[in-house]
Order: sequence, then C-alpha cells, then structure tokens
Amino acid sequence: MTERQHTTWGELLRDAVEKPGRVLEAYTAFHNYSLGNALLALEQCIRRNLQPGPLNTYRAWLGRKRQVRKGETGITLCMPMPFKSAHTDSVQEEPTESQPRYAFRFRAYWFVLAQTEGEETHIPPIPGFDTDTALRALNITRTPFDEMNGNIQGFANGREISVNPFAALPHKTTFHEIGHIVLGHTTSEKLVDSEQTAKHIREVEAESVALICCETLGLEGADFCRGYIQHWLKGEKEIPNSSAAQIFAAATSILKAGTPAAGSQ
Repeated sequence: MTERQHTTWGELLRDAVEKPGRVLEAYTAFHNYSLGNALLALEQCIRRNLQPGPLNTYRAWLGRKRQVRKGETGITLCMPMPFKSAHTDSVQEEPTESQPRYAFRFRAYWFVLAQTEGEETHIPPIPGFDTDTALRALNITRTPFDEMNGNIQGFANGREISVNPFAALPHKTTFHEIGHIVLGHTTSEKLVDSEQTAKHIREVEAESVALICCETLGLEGADFCRGYIQHWLKGEKEIPNSSAAQIFAAATSILKAGTPAAGSQ
C-alpha cells in the first residue's frame, strides 16, 4: 500500500466517525421472529428437506415479486390471536367494556424462500475486481444463506461467507463478511481474554474494511457504512489506532486478491 493510499484510507476512517451516516432499511424489512419460532421453523425445514432461509407470509412474498410454488405447505409458527372478553363489575354485576386479550395458536401461514419462485437477483460485476478470484486466493468459500431472519444481510463462519439473496448492498455485505475472516474474527482457535476483540470493535473493523473496498472500487454504500460504524462505536469518537492498522492490512489483502493483474496495492 502506498503512502498516498494510506493517507486516503485514514481520511475515510476519520470521515466514518465524523460525517453523517445512514442505516439500511433492509435491517427491518422482514419480521423479527422469536427464538422459539425460528427454531420451530428450522425443525420443519430439516424434517421436510427444505433449504432454511428467509421466512415470510404468502402476501409478503408477493410484495417481493415472488410466488409461493403451487402445492407448497406453509411453515407453522406460534402466533398471538386477539379476542375480546367482557369483564363483570363485582358490585353492579353488569358487564363492562370489552378488553382485548390474546391466546397463542399454531398457524401455517409462512413460507421459506426455497418454497417460492421468481426472478433471480442479478448482482452486477465489479469493474477491475473479481470476487470469486479473491475468494479463491483467500481460501474462502460461499455457503447458502440459511438464516430465517431475512433482516440479516450476511454472515461469516470459519472460512465461509454467506450473503442474503435480498441483501440491499450485496457487494458491501460481501466485503464485510470477507473482512471478518481476513481480520481473524472467525478463527476457531482459543484466545486468552486479553487477546479477544470486543464484538462492537469486530463489527467496526469489518465494516471499515467494507468501506475502504467500496470506496476504492467506486461502489455505492459509503454513507451506510458510516451509519453502521457509528452505531457500533456507541458514541466513541474515533476508531482505535490498533484497529486501523489491521483494517488497512485486511483491505490491502482483499483488494490485491481480487485484482491479481494489478500487482501490489
């Protein structure tokens, strides 16, 4: 990495804290299911040999321009059903105004992505950078997205990454998840407490890598990167210097891996 590039990236990290950022609406686009319902849905997917994935109602899938395939049986979840019951006044023995109450019932109103069909999302290539080449060079593989929560944009596990098919900014999310791996956040090695990086700093580091990669390659999403970083910094005024060095090294490795013909960064 050149001195000029180091200075520019340093400015990006400073701007990430000081400039206004935005939070993706995609983080709240799907319903957040309880842990119990998520496990219930996962059990049904395994039993019925369905690929686990984002969960939605029939109508909600139509809103996303996807149709539930004919003959598919819904996923059963436990949901609160409102009903009214009249209370009787203990003195006058007359019913008072009805109050809403809830009873929990099991209903098969939901379907996972694998039960639907529709136009596949097209992710345009990145000029001057090949993601698959970078993944091979970094010994990282893709895995199917199996989270029931469609609001999760992606995840990294070991040397694998997965990106939500409905990710609002798939390139940004891909760089974020690759960043987690290159930064060593997903290692299975046991670390002593003093060597562990706090979760909020891990998220800041990975998103900072995504910010640098997106800005270097001319991709959209910088304002959302800043919003994410500011959220996880929790009011802290700057990104730690120790993190900055690791962020620069990780971004350099990723960019170099995806642009082998360009030589060293």
